[in-house]
Amino acid sequence: MPAKSQDLLAQWRETWPRALEAWSSYTLLREPRFLDSNEEAAKEAMAGEIAAIRIRDHSVMVNVAEVKARGLEDHALAILAHEIGHHVYVPGNLTDNARMLAAMSRILEGLPAGTVHLVANLYGDLMINDRLQRRANVDIASVYVKLKARAAKGKSSNVWNVYSRTYEHLWRLNPGTLAPDGIPDDMNADAMLLARLVRNFAGDWLRGARRFAVVLYPYLVRDQQERRGQTFVELGLHDTGKAGTPAAEDEDKDAIPDGLSSIDPSEIEDDDTFDDDIDDPIGDRSEKKLPSAPNTAPTKEGHGRPGDQYRQPFEYGSLLRSLGLNLSQHEVTSRYYRERALPHLIPFPARRTPQAKEPLAEGYDEWGPADPLESLDLFGSILQSPYVVPGVTTVQRVYGEAPGSDPAKVPMDLDIYVDCSGSMPNPAIDVSYLSLCATILAMSALRAGARVQATLWSSAGIFETTGGFIRDEKRVVGTVTGYVSGGTAFPIHILRDTYRDRKPSEPLAHIVVISDDGCDTMLRRDEQGNDGAEVCAMAYAKARGGGTLVLNLPRVRHWPARAPLEKIGYRVHSVQAWEDLVAFARTFVQDNYGGKS
Repeated sequence: MPAKSQDLLAQWRETWPRALEAWSSYTLLREPRFLDSNEEAAKEAMAGEIAAIRIRDHSVMVNVAEVKARGLEDHALAILAHEIGHHVYVPGNLTDNARMLAAMSRILEGLPAGTVHLVANLYGDLMINDRLQRRANVDIASVYVKLKARAAKGKSSNVWNVYSRTYEHLWRLNPGTLAPDGIPDDMNADAMLLARLVRNFAGDWLRGARRFAVVLYPYLVRDQQERRGQTFVELGLHDTGKAGTPAAEDEDKDAIPDGLSSIDPSEIEDDDTFDDDIDDPIGDRSEKKLPSAPNTAPTKEGHGRPGDQYRQPFEYGSLLRSLGLNLSQHEVTSRYYRERALPHLIPFPARRTPQAKEPLAEGYDEWGPADPLESLDLFGSILQSPYVVPGVTTVQRVYGEAPGSDPAKVPMDLDIYVDCSGSMPNPAIDVSYLSLCATILAMSALRAGARVQATLWSSAGIFETTGGFIRDEKRVVGTVTGYVSGGTAFPIHILRDTYRDRKPSEPLAHIVVISDDGCDTMLRRDEQGNDGAEVCAMAYAKARGGGTLVLNLPRVRHWPARAPLEKIGYRVHSVQAWEDLVAFARTFVQDNYGGKS
């Protein structure tokens, strides 16, 4: 590396602590990586960028080649402090970044891919730069003066014009200091509006995201119509465009931020005080109304408090992909229902067996360095020899079992059968309350240490199953959130094979079937000619924990299969709408197993 480049890196590294202190003396962030060329920067998805941050692992990267090309060698403090601002302020983390993208995407529909990321970057930069310029005395303005001097004359985009003029209003700079000369009155007015917006929502920036997108929308459309490239990108300032993309060496590339299945109020609520919070900057705009955000509140669920509203699964998947996460559709779907189930989980109750067993000390055995440290009996070792030599004089207790006086709690196995015939929703597209109900029940059981068998069924021979009772949450949830559309034929052979050889010494099991009137196929003969009713009776008797059929069947009294199934012992529970399955999932454990929410 040339001596001049080494001096530059040394200077920037020395500036790094000051950049951290611009936010707080307690800010902790590892030193930035310095990339010598655009070829090296391309490997980090930041070719042509001056600097960037990867939010998922909090890595700041500086493209030394672009710093030199744009004459920014003496602006280390401003550039580094700005990147740190994305870590501590806007967006701060992947979850808030995703919520900002979701809020803006509702406004920016119809514009080219990548526009939402661009607008989010512009908004975050305004928030960060204004705070650094005014509160930390970091000279951000000089960076934009340098960029303006090197920018192509007369070719800046409309978005850049209003954006750079906004800084002049924020920092009370003369027109033309940062923005091109000759900004028209309507653009100047919108720049004033954006400046007020930045100040007004500095403490609650997520609420201002939609409003920012609304004001910028016409300029984005105008640039698209005029086929203008975005100056912001051309100047190498798009530093959060790939912020969610994992590094090549990232072992947890598919880590998904929590809480994105729900819709944040800031994404959808219409704030009637917008015009009161941000005064109309010039009089002749009094009749000009900002375009209102479209009503995108869910219509099928979540009525009431905005915090109770949820995205559809396909929206959730689109949001994760916008963060740069490379996940299969089924992984996204499973994560969606797992997240939706979490607020409803309750400990799965346990049945009592006659007697618990208590540990009984029986003597000592040798303890070696390979054994767990907590099993070392130091007092017993000293009794063996006053000189403690690991592996030679060290011992550990050996325990047997003795009958205890208290009953033991044994979690009850759960055997779930989820209908996924053609009349049921695809869990990856629309909310499937069958899958959500099954996920709540299964995760509650697994959390209590129980085993779960999950079966997804459709036509004869078309099914997915865990093939036995297991404790693998990923596999169980993955099964009940799958999709195998087809006809309707209950997999009676799975019920038969599960319980035919089940021993009385095994834990109790409860059979749950989630379906509609297609559940009557339980009574058909199996492929071996066995009567379905007899198989159901055998399974019910050997499960010993009961059985429940929860059916979307409003007129269940007139359902022909009800009488023979109830005669066997199955409880038939009717719901009026699929949404009611969530309430059923919560009360099911309470009513049948003695659980408490």
